[in-house]
Formats: sequence, structure tokens, C-alpha cells
Amino acid sequence: MKEKFLKILPYSGYVLFVGLGLLVFFVAAFLVVVVRTKEEQKVMMPYVIGKNYIEVHNELQRLQLKVRLETQRIPEKTDGIILAQSIDPGKEVEAGSKLYLTVNIGFDRVTIPDVKGQDLKRAKAILEKVLSGEVYVPLQIGGITYVPAVGDEPADTIIDQIPAPGKETHSGEKIYLLVTEPNIEKKSNQSANDVLDSTKFVGTPVPFVVDFLQRKKIPYRLKEATKPEFRESNGLTSSFELKQTGAEVGVYYLKPSESLVQDYEYLEYEVDDDDLYSAKLSYTKPGEDTEVEKEILTNQKLKEDEPVRFLIHRAGNVKVSLVGKESGVAKVWKLKGTY
Repeated sequence: MKEKFLKILPYSGYVLFVGLGLLVFFVAAFLVVVVRTKEEQKVMMPYVIGKNYIEVHNELQRLQLKVRLETQRIPEKTDGIILAQSIDPGKEVEAGSKLYLTVNIGFDRVTIPDVKGQDLKRAKAILEKVLSGEVYVPLQIGGITYVPAVGDEPADTIIDQIPAPGKETHSGEKIYLLVTEPNIEKKSNQSANDVLDSTKFVGTPVPFVVDFLQRKKIPYRLKEATKPEFRESNGLTSSFELKQTGAEVGVYYLKPSESLVQDYEYLEYEVDDDDLYSAKLSYTKPGEDTEVEKEILTNQKLKEDEPVRFLIHRAGNVKVSLVGKESGVAKVWKLKGTY
């Protein structure tokens, strides 16, 4: 027995020696990784004062800085610019450090009121006096688009608005209204051809133009989107031309860097088959379980590989479904705002 133990002992010592060596190696490697990782997590703080927060948001996220926003209102300065930063520019800090930014609120902050279902006169009165903190401020109407009433819709009544109710924004943002046409007896010197005057639609939100064309049962096609010169033109109609085959609508679209809770969405798809296509937009109202559906294209003839385009205003999460009469579901878009 003693002889066997003596024979095993050298092997045990060898195994122990190798085990201790491996342990030392892994501990040393772990410490090297920790040290290197710690060094790599050091970031250089950029100078962001005077820049718009939207412009630097992605960069600060890339640096893994935990940004906390504070606000100050200086009407003379641009809305959204950074007035102060808690970490000095050029200072080396660890990733994950908290950075406090003071952002200017150049406009009064407001919540967009709900004027749907109101007659136009009452809606204007509501928009002229919107609460901002402890004071009232007016909201500017960007435009009013008249459409024929459908079913039991009352005349001269708001049936849609952009931005949608509940949006937290500033008093400088314009609000656009979609309104049913007034009673015939209230119209003055308006000919039947006036409603299709191309100049009436330029500068109008594209979804409102589409609504008008749908109600008039006029086929339409959206042109390729063009980038607007000014941000406030995003989502508006750039051109309108009525042809024998239907209306051609030009659109302004500015692709956002972030998917906002409310925003315009530009969709494009080449169909696979010759067919009659329809498209529906569906969403669930906040606080309700009922799904709302709205047809934005009806039995429109498209040829194989022909592009179909939509520009919609998304308030929350929506789904857009494109369906061929014979070929079935062609494309479904599920759109979500996260920022």
C-alpha cells in the first residue's frame, strides 16, 4: 500500500502543479481583460453647448453617457439648443457617467387639444386659448382642408387633425384641420371645378389630400418623396396634378433620425402581380380596445413591379395592409414610435 502511495504521489504533485499554473494564468488573463476594459470605457466629453439636443442625442448615446435633461426658457434663444453641460468639454470620464444638460425651451410647451367633432368656429376658439403652465397661448392653424361629408357627418365639422390630440409640443407648431364642407347655402361663388384646383392642395398634409381623393373616388399615385427645404414642410403636398388616369401627388418627406411617437411615415412597395389593390390603415385608440380602420386606397389597378407609395401620419402604433383583390395580402407594415 505504501509503495502504491509513493508511486501516485509524484503524479498528484504534477497535477497539482499544473492546476495551480492554470489558475494563475486565468486569474492573470482576467485581470488584464478587466484593466483593458476599464481603459476602453473611458470617453472624452464633447462640447455640446449651442447645439440642438436632437443633433447630439445619438453621439451621446454612442458614448454611453446617461443624459439627464433640465430645461430653462429663454425666448430670445433657439428652441432645443443646449445652454449648459455638467461635465466640462475635453474631460475624460467613464462610460455610463451621468451628464446633465440644460436645454432651452424657446416656446411655451403645450398639449395638443382634441378638436375632432367640433364645428370649425368652436375649434378655432379652442386653439386660440391653449393652457401652457399657468398661462394661455394661441396655436397657429397651418391650413384647413375641406372634404365632402360622408354618411351622417355634419357640415363644417372637424373630422381629423395633425398633430393628433395629446401630443406634447411647443406653441410654435402649426396644427392642420380636415373639415367637412359647409352647407351648400353657405358657399359663396364656388364652382364645381374649384375643388380640384391644384393650388388648393399644395402645402396641405398628404394624408388629408388622400382623404379628399378617396371620398371623391378619384384614383391617385404618390410621386417619389423629395426632401423639403424647411423642416415644417415635412409631410406636406409639394405638387398636385389631375390627369385622365387620376391624380398625381408630390410629397415632401424628411426621414427622421429617431422614430417619434407621432410622425410621418413614407412607405413604398413594388407589387408582384397585375391586380386591383386596396390598402387599409388600422390602429387602436389610446385607452380603448376597439380597432379603427381607414381605407387609404380602393381597388386601384397596378401592374407587376409597379411601385405603390403611401405617406401617412402615425400617432402611436399603426398597421398598414396592402391587399390584391385576386392575389391576396401583398404587404403589411407594422409601424411603431419609440422616442
